[in-house]
Order: sequence, then structure tokens, then C-alpha cells
Amino acid sequence: MNKLESIIDINKRKGFPRAYRFNQFIRWFTLSFGTLAITYSFWLIFTKVNADSSKFQQFVPFAIMFLALNSVFRNLFSLNSIRFQKDAIFFRYLLRKSVKISWIDIIKIELNDSKRKMIRLQYMDNDEEKHFEFTINFPNMLEIVNSIAEMNPNIKYDEFIEKVIITPQEKEKILKKKEAVKSEDKG
Repeated sequence: MNKLESIIDINKRKGFPRAYRFNQFIRWFTLSFGTLAITYSFWLIFTKVNADSSKFQQFVPFAIMFLALNSVFRNLFSLNSIRFQKDAIFFRYLLRKSVKISWIDIIKIELNDSKRKMIRLQYMDNDEEKHFEFTINFPNMLEIVNSIAEMNPNIKYDEFIEKVIITPQEKEKILKKKEAVKSEDKG
């Protein structure tokens, strides 16, 4: 089965509920390593750095601490998992409030082509239009985007997303081609 065939009817094949997660080993290793680097920086500052230390020795622990804090906070507040259920999609974080969006509330899915490439979902929440963005480098993004499109056929797409998702016409072509290959193999 090629990659395109694996995405057709993905919600029927994989079922509900299902979740896509950022690699947990990498996430927890990065958090642990960052915390150790911050602890080491504090230890250096309070035990090894004094007025007689060179400017470089005084600067290095703060640089290490800054980089480690940046990494720890980025991992704590970035998207951790996307959970698909029959009625809604959930975006979960480690230290931020989860976001739940009902399938019927999603209006548009598009690429936010800014400095960081993001997928933007426009949806209605209590008669108010809202936006939710998540990074395009999340694992299995092709499956996720196609699953969202499959769950609400009335969603509007921008140019990029329209090229990424499998439309019903493309789905039909792929299935016809697959059937033609099967009938050739039998005949």
C-alpha cells in the first residue's frame, strides 16, 4: 500500500479515539537535560564564579542557563498531542490548557506562511470566530490534515492545504486505479 492509499478513509481504518504524539522520549530527555543544565549553571554561579573569574567564566553559566531555560519552556508549553474523537479534536499540552474544537465548528484550514510554518484552523466558538495554530512539523502531519478534512467535508482550504489533502475526486481515481491493477492481476 503506497502512502496515498494509506491516507484514504483514515478515520474509518484507524478508528476513534486515536492520538498523535510528539516523541515522548525526546520530549522528556530534553526536559531532563535542560533541568540538569539549569541546576549545573546555578551550581557554577554560586560555587565557582567569583570576582576574580574571567568575564568568559562569568558569562558561560548564564548563557547555558538561558539556552536550557528556553528549551525547557518550549517543551513545556508546545503542543504535546493531538487526539481525535468522534465529536471533536483535542490539542493537548503539558502545562497549557487543552483546546477542544468540534468537527462541525471548523470553518477553514490553511497554512500560515510566516516565519514559523503553522497550520491554522478557523472555527466558531459561541458565535465568535477563533483561530488555533499548531506547528507543521508535528509528527504525521499529512495524516492529521487529511483526517480533519475527512471529518468535516464543508471545510474551506487555502491553496497549500488543497494540494495536500486527498479530495474525493482523487480518492476515486486512486481506488479505480487500484481496482484496475487488481483486475489485471487476476486476468
